[in-house]
Amino acid sequence: MKIFIVGSTGMLGSECKNVLSQDHEVICPDKREVNIISWDVVIESLTVVSPDVILNCVGFTDTEACEKEDFLVRKINIEGPRNLAQASARFGCKMVHISCGHVFDGKKGMPQPYFEDDAPNPLSSYGKSKMESEIAVRSNSPNYIIIRSMCLYGVNGKNLIKSILAKAVGRRPKVLKMPEDQFGAPTWSYRLALQIRELLEKNGRGTYHATAVGYCSGFEFAEHLLNQLNIKTSVEPCSLKDLKGPVAKPANCLLENRLSKKQGVNVMVDWKEDLDRFLEEFGEELIKEAKQR
Repeated sequence: MKIFIVGSTGMLGSECKNVLSQDHEVICPDKREVNIISWDVVIESLTVVSPDVILNCVGFTDTEACEKEDFLVRKINIEGPRNLAQASARFGCKMVHISCGHVFDGKKGMPQPYFEDDAPNPLSSYGKSKMESEIAVRSNSPNYIIIRSMCLYGVNGKNLIKSILAKAVGRRPKVLKMPEDQFGAPTWSYRLALQIRELLEKNGRGTYHATAVGYCSGFEFAEHLLNQLNIKTSVEPCSLKDLKGPVAKPANCLLENRLSKKQGVNVMVDWKEDLDRFLEEFGEELIKEAKQR
């Protein structure tokens, strides 16, 4: 397959580039070459490349900034995916779009997960933009995969692990307070890239959930992370309501990988297994990076 990846320098995009290039031809333009919010640029680029798959890893993911930057959020998170979806229809190729669990309100009682066909009800501007991005893709591409994931971490880009380490070992260490009433399945971006490859190679279609097996609270996640890295900083449990901020966050972030399991294409493993492997490989590097912040 010839796969055209936009957003290939980000946390997930870089993993997809590495994983997919092992067996497929991968084209990875930078954002100066392909601005997805420009219809003319998208069409011009795809005319030259003629890919089998468009993989969209671009996104405005700063949830707090999303509350203030409505114009830019709509351009990047909604109009961009719409352009790519329309282009996929025009060129007869598959569209793969990355969404997230913020399309749900997180009010299901634990440990009930959200399924692919549950009705979205986002709490935040970010969640609403991702919901609308999904609508844009479904409405414009006859051959699409939408993948919802949650609690992503990786060696590139901003994520919760880097935020925790910056507070724990950075130049100005802070007391770590993590919610004990917000739950999710921390998911390695590398594992998600493997899932994307599996869905492409097995000709998946539709909306899939793709998160690690099992779940934990934010407090449990931070404790496990610091213990594995032998960092002695203490973590204090708190309520999600205590973490004041401009963004309403879902308490239940559990997504069930029902469709991929039904189709026999689920590659996800337990969150601790992947996290421990990730920390063994990149832990020292991440600690050094955090100490410089």
